[in-house]
Amino acid sequence: MDLSLKDLGKTIMGSSSITDWRSLFSAAADQSLQFFPPQLVNGKLLVSPPAEVFKEGEYQWRNAIVVQFVGKISNFSIFQKLVNTVWVDSGKVDIRPAGTNLFIVQFPNEESRDRVLETSPWHIQNKPLIVRKWEPGLKSLDFNMYKLPVWVHLSNIPHELFTQSGISYVASALGNPLYRDRFTASEQRLAFAKVCIEIEASKDIPQAINVELRNGTIVQIYVDVPWMPMKCSHCAIFGHGDKTCTKKPVMVKARVPK
Repeated sequence: MDLSLKDLGKTIMGSSSITDWRSLFSAAADQSLQFFPPQLVNGKLLVSPPAEVFKEGEYQWRNAIVVQFVGKISNFSIFQKLVNTVWVDSGKVDIRPAGTNLFIVQFPNEESRDRVLETSPWHIQNKPLIVRKWEPGLKSLDFNMYKLPVWVHLSNIPHELFTQSGISYVASALGNPLYRDRFTASEQRLAFAKVCIEIEASKDIPQAINVELRNGTIVQIYVDVPWMPMKCSHCAIFGHGDKTCTKKPVMVKARVPK
């Protein structure tokens, strides 16, 4: 028997039992949510989850990386093929869209994740992939194209500075140091330190950094950038070069009358 909404309402209201409307929207256990009352601070609602809620989420995404294409991706299946054939060495890798040309890739373990991070840059159809480790507290997953994480090799670092703090001081001359690769962190390779540094497009990378030692002498730390994303000097942004810039003024040569 078909009932209209009006008839359905009459049937429910005429029933001796009170109907719980939530029963009409039942879901599986992993889809259900709970109500936690917010706080009212200075007339505004404030949600303040306890520490264990954050820890649960951080644990879930601990082996994930953020991937963004520089330029529009034309074929997502090619990216999937790269992940399934090159990035997978053990276990399952999940790819989850997180925005325009933006993805979260979750690895089964820390080793698999770090191998992908440390062997970048990666390219698909001549388009670079910018990758970085997922970290808690990210306000936005999108990369700020005015500054990007870039792997840098720093050589001739004195052994007494080949520490977490020492390398942080040296790398800070180039930008915001994010993390070291495994071989640098474990000091298994002392020839150079491989450091991921957030570098601004508006700044040039020097070939060397002067570092003052405790005795006052100056030592030069040599800088090598194996791969630098394309950047535009006019826009001071990564993602396109001077030749393809659409905002750069076009110089028109004046014709000289014959």
